[in-house]
Amino acid sequence: MFQLFKIRAFGEYISDTFTFLKLHGKNYFKNYLKFAFVALLLLMVSMAMIGTFYYRVLTTAIGSTGSDTFDNMFVTENAVMLVIGIIALIIISLYLGMLNYSYPVYYMHLMGKNNSEKPELRSIRQLFKEDIGRLLLFGLLSIIVFTVIGIIAFAIATVLSFIIIGIFVFMLIIPFFITWYSLTLYFYIDKKQDFFTAFKHGFYTITNNFWNIVGAGLCMLIIVYVMNTIVIIVPYIISMVALIFGMQDPQNLQDPSGVSTIMIVIVIIYCFSILVGMILNHLLLIQNGLVYYSEREKLEYNSMRQSIDEIGKHE
Repeated sequence: MFQLFKIRAFGEYISDTFTFLKLHGKNYFKNYLKFAFVALLLLMVSMAMIGTFYYRVLTTAIGSTGSDTFDNMFVTENAVMLVIGIIALIIISLYLGMLNYSYPVYYMHLMGKNNSEKPELRSIRQLFKEDIGRLLLFGLLSIIVFTVIGIIAFAIATVLSFIIIGIFVFMLIIPFFITWYSLTLYFYIDKKQDFFTAFKHGFYTITNNFWNIVGAGLCMLIIVYVMNTIVIIVPYIISMVALIFGMQDPQNLQDPSGVSTIMIVIVIIYCFSILVGMILNHLLLIQNGLVYYSEREKLEYNSMRQSIDEIGKHE
């Protein structure tokens, strides 16, 4: 059984993240992929629509002999498809972003209520539906607030970059903001706080244990970045080779079916890369959840109460 409520030090934030994956990873990602399946499928379709349009215009432009009649005709006939694809891509991306960040919050929330059981998709989906309005509000406010503060922070770091300390500040800004955003969401959802109260509590949580939390966040960020690069670099090279050779083939420049085949391959590769990136991003989100429950344990002594309850059940 995984101990969610536990006071953790620097190394335990990282090691317990992988322990969580060992014990809950199968159930966690199985439910996540089921929840996100339709949205991921629609994302693939919208990317295919936009990609096919872009690649067809590009290849016909390269293969044209000076007349742009065919290009204009293609753009005119498929403009509606392009607009629909872009709108769908924006909406689906926002939905997936909202789901991606809130899913671990709901999963751990259910674990905290009954640590002996693995959360079910039905319960997670129900909580998500109940909070959809609050999540939209959170997304709107967080974009505004974190963007403004982020611009100020990066501006200060840029000025400081002319001295050695600036480089160090740059290294800490990204894990600091990722953790701050994630903790704000945990307080917002799990404790049902309003945005600015959760925002304040997230900030205080980090600053009260800055080096342990931000240091662990930086280490996990590096781990995720390296893993993501290794997994994505091969599909990226394959897609670039397919794109270059497809544009050099005269038949593809004239035959729409050749364009479609190449774009299907590229879209599948890119969707795979996006999926891998989203899954790896959960390592950071899970670790931030452990930070949240570790700080709660310092204040609430939940593990002690759970131990007492377990003793009572066996008497």
